Amino acid sequence: MKQRLRPLPVRVRLALSLLLLVLAFFLAWWSTGWAWPTRELAYRALETAHGFGPGEIVAQGEVTFEEGYSNRYTDRPSAWMIGRSGDSFAAAVLEQTPGPLWRACDIYDFQVLTATQGAPLVAAELAKADRFFRLPDGQWDDETEYLWAVCALDPAIIRVEVTMNYTYRLSTGEGYGEPMESDPVTAQAQPVADGVWLARVQSPDPLEGRSGGYSANYSLRGYDAAGQLLYDSGPQ
Repeated sequence: MKQRLRPLPVRVRLALSLLLLVLAFFLAWWSTGWAWPTRELAYRALETAHGFGPGEIVAQGEVTFEEGYSNRYTDRPSAWMIGRSGDSFAAAVLEQTPGPLWRACDIYDFQVLTATQGAPLVAAELAKADRFFRLPDGQWDDETEYLWAVCALDPAIIRVEVTMNYTYRLSTGEGYGEPMESDPVTAQAQPVADGVWLARVQSPDPLEGRSGGYSANYSLRGYDAAGQLLYDSGPQ
């Protein structure tokens, strides 16, 4: 005669149900890319993951661009946050998942910026966007807008400039030609917090519809209240 299996005790069934519930929660959380209900919590999680701080969140805002530019990497609402711990800063870019949750942007995650007396200005690229337009000869060209966060350790620096240009090579029948430099573009950074500036630099494609390749360069300059240059990073 077959023996009937005894039902599990109530406590065991409750424990298993709770375990499955917790597992389902973590699977759902994992599927969102470890998203958090607020930007601040998402930023704090990045601090912990990268061993930074905990620091003070000194500036934050939405990632926006001039009209006609489209964010290169995401069409979701995104935000930037700047934290400070001692002499170091950290820049994070967060994007909103479908729904009210926030997580780190896949491209711009968490950038730790450590200023020194010799290099009192440090910068992090936060985002970039493109604007496409047609040239007189019918070909298409584009322009890129870069969003930069610049942080200063020296309190005497009250005005900041960001200059960008490209090093580019044109395609030839046998490869690429000699490297050339495009004209520099300089933008005045806008202060957003004590020691933190935000800069937007719009740089045209140096190829102008031609075949080739290029890389971006940037430099930082800081000035005091009298307009005297205190620091020039040179090309980076």
